[in-house]
Amino acid sequence: MLRQILAAIVGYVFWSVAWVGFNPLLQKFGLLSSDQTQKVHDPKVLLALLLGSFVLSIIAGYLTAAISGARRHLAVLLLGSLLLATGIFVQIQVWHLMPFWYHLTFLALLVPFCFVGAGLRRIKAT
Repeated sequence: MLRQILAAIVGYVFWSVAWVGFNPLLQKFGLLSSDQTQKVHDPKVLLALLLGSFVLSIIAGYLTAAISGARRHLAVLLLGSLLLATGIFVQIQVWHLMPFWYHLTFLALLVPFCFVGAGLRRIKAT
């Protein structure tokens, strides 16, 4: 059980650190404003943010599955739950800055993409 918890924490920390680094990358390429109080409605920016979230969720799910061993589903579910709880908290903070469809898509796909990443680990392991 401890291994699953540690695997989920590693995946969560990876996702969080990578996300914090991803936003300045979007700012560097001029997609995202450095003013974090500015509304974001440009579909290119919103899609770039979603794509980043999807890719990070897949990698975090893969990493969590690789570390957790045989009971990977429990670890990936814990990872997804942690990301979803954090995501809900953060999306509430920026609710007024982005359209509803972005928030809904971001939150709805966190857990499934973690399981996609875990599934990739299973495919590679066989």
